Amino acid sequence: MLYAHEPTKVLNPAAERSDDLPLLIAHMRRIDIPQTLDRHIPTRAYWGNLSAGWTAVVWLTHLLSCSDHKPKAIQQWVLAHAETLRWCTGNDVTSADVDIDRLYDVLIGLSDDRRWRAIETDLNRHMLRAWTLTVEQVHLRFYEGRSWHISPNGSFQISKAHPWRARTLRPSILLATLDPWNVPLMTWSFPDTRIPVASFTDMLEQIAQTLLQPQYRFVGDALTSIELRGAIHMRNDEYLCLFPDALSDHALPFVDRFPADVSSFFSEHNGHHFSIASGIEWTAPASADIDGTTIAWNERRIAVRSPVQARLLEKALRTRLARAEAALLTLVQRKRGKRRPRSLDDLREAAHAILDSYQVHGLLHLDFVEQIEERVVRRYRGRPTGVRIERDVHLTVSTDIDALAQAIQRLGWQMLGSNIPPSDLPADRALAIATLPVSGFERLHGWPLSLTPHEVHTSELEVGLVRLLALGLRTLALLEAIARLQLVKEGLLPSMDDERTASRTTSERLLDAFRDILLFPGVNRRSHGVTPLSPLQQRVLHLLALSPEIYQATG
Repeated sequence: MLYAHEPTKVLNPAAERSDDLPLLIAHMRRIDIPQTLDRHIPTRAYWGNLSAGWTAVVWLTHLLSCSDHKPKAIQQWVLAHAETLRWCTGNDVTSADVDIDRLYDVLIGLSDDRRWRAIETDLNRHMLRAWTLTVEQVHLRFYEGRSWHISPNGSFQISKAHPWRARTLRPSILLATLDPWNVPLMTWSFPDTRIPVASFTDMLEQIAQTLLQPQYRFVGDALTSIELRGAIHMRNDEYLCLFPDALSDHALPFVDRFPADVSSFFSEHNGHHFSIASGIEWTAPASADIDGTTIAWNERRIAVRSPVQARLLEKALRTRLARAEAALLTLVQRKRGKRRPRSLDDLREAAHAILDSYQVHGLLHLDFVEQIEERVVRRYRGRPTGVRIERDVHLTVSTDIDALAQAIQRLGWQMLGSNIPPSDLPADRALAIATLPVSGFERLHGWPLSLTPHEVHTSELEVGLVRLLALGLRTLALLEAIARLQLVKEGLLPSMDDERTASRTTSERLLDAFRDILLFPGVNRRSHGVTPLSPLQQRVLHLLALSPEIYQATG
């Protein structure tokens, strides 16, 4: 275990672990989360010491803290950090201030669509005014409902959709983030597994009113919807979409003739298709019905092949092919205690099941042979002499060389669609732009929510919880964005596209540097002692543009 400085030798039983709590609370105060929530969510008279905004801040601090041995429930956590929270928030925080009723009130306040839109508008306006974030493109990420759920111990889980899983969070989410900063811009919730087509125009209008730029570029998996691409094209904006299916049926004839016959193939089409360094480009007609109006345009299609990925996939394909062939031959192998298929129908059914399991249909030639033998059965006791017909089935397996070569040729391809002219977006740059690393709600996987599965029992609470997580995601993303801006300013990070350096500057790593900060309460709360900051911790605070005074406790 690496420490920012030498761990304390003498333990004080009254000491509290402050760790990254002062940093998180100061940062959320700076990005205007408590003030904005207090403006739009009314604080009830029975709430006690904390307003709605500060209740959300304390909850998010517990959620996002990287401190060691953190209690899973916020009520126990508050009791263990009472002095630190009083010092950072300016109010006494008790477990009653964060009991389940107070958490429900925060979620219900966030679930109101009108309030949430006003909260996002204020937070975005403050963010764009306070920090110069160059917006290269807007990333639209779609999270299907039933992929969210709460584990029995109260942690947030996000994975592939499981319709059978109990207590899944049902709303589908569309998350808009700013590339390359990964900062959430807007979050929309939908009760269904599909985005309503009627909402596309309103969503794009809200983004335009927030960013106030003449034109936008959109990327992300949500753009696989042709209606959303049509709505973007109708507004004269740009889009670049990476399709989940590697190749469409329309692209296969092009790919099958690349690269062996690429020159003669492209000359046939007289400029409609042309070769690039590692792929093929063509145009395809596209149309979508938006608000009763049919939008038609010619969409650029770019198929790009990665040689490295193609080699890896080819190796995997040949391995599956060898295993499938061995399994097929085992079907007709004679062995004691092993049952063999006795008819051609049974053998064909078993063989096709093996082809399905190894995904090698069409790559192997299967020859089924049935041998019929008549054998005379002599008379025995009361049984007369007769003829018994015995059937034996055999199988020969061989590789279809031509089909295998064609399958290998189709490996390693990725297909993109765009309405950006080639002069503005060369085809060789399209894949790199469309596959920029993006972090969304996945980075909160496994973090404690302080809620059990049965406690989130209404759609109102589900939507509010997703929006609370969006605030947590905004907190983490802005934290690392501020640090990277400072690194660029100091010349230590050439640009935001420097993926190797940027991958080291994450919020989790920055918060992890403050794991050993202790608060020593004084007598009658008049003075406090705090572990001195190490040079590493002072450096992190400098990158985050936060004063070291946030770790100077006052009574």
